[in-house]
Amino acid sequence: MFKYIKQFFSALNANAHPGDIAHGVSLGLLLALIPRANLLWVFLFCLSLFIRMNKGAFFISLILLSLVVPFADVLTEGIGEYVLSFAPLRPVYTVLYDTPFVIFTGFNNTMVAGGLVAGLVLYIPVYLCVRILIVQYRKVLQPKIAQSKLLKLFYNLPIIKQIINASNAKDFMG
Repeated sequence: MFKYIKQFFSALNANAHPGDIAHGVSLGLLLALIPRANLLWVFLFCLSLFIRMNKGAFFISLILLSLVVPFADVLTEGIGEYVLSFAPLRPVYTVLYDTPFVIFTGFNNTMVAGGLVAGLVLYIPVYLCVRILIVQYRKVLQPKIAQSKLLKLFYNLPIIKQIINASNAKDFMG
C-alpha cells in the first residue's frame, strides 16, 4: 500500500502525464460504484490492471471512493431499475440471461447495472476534472508547497522518512 501512495504522490509532483493519473481516478470511481460480488467487477478490475494509468491513483481512489459510494446506493439503484426496465433493451437482456456464464456478471442486479451506467457516465467528466485539477495544482500550488517550511519540517519527521524510504511493508515494519 505504501508503494502505491508513494507512486501516486511521486506522479502528482513529477512530470507524469496528468492523463495517467486521471484515468486511474476515473477507473477507481467506476469500480467503486459497482458491487464487488460478481464477475463483472472481477473482469473490469483485471482489465484495468493492463491499462496504462497510474496504479497508485487507481488503488487510492478505489479504496477512498468505496467508503463514500454507499451513500449513493439509492441513486445507483434507481438508475439500475430504470436501465433494466427500459423496454427496448428487454430482448438484449433475455439473450444475455440465457447465455452461459453471463449471469455471473450480475448484469440483472439493479445495483450492478446502476453502478456500471453511473460509472460510465461519470468517467469522462471525472477524467477531465482531475486532469484540469492536476495541471492547475502543478502550476499554482506545487511551487508554493515545495517552498513551505511546514513541508520541510514534515519531511524531517522520522516516521515520514521511514515511509518515504520504504519500498514495501517489510521495510516499514522492520
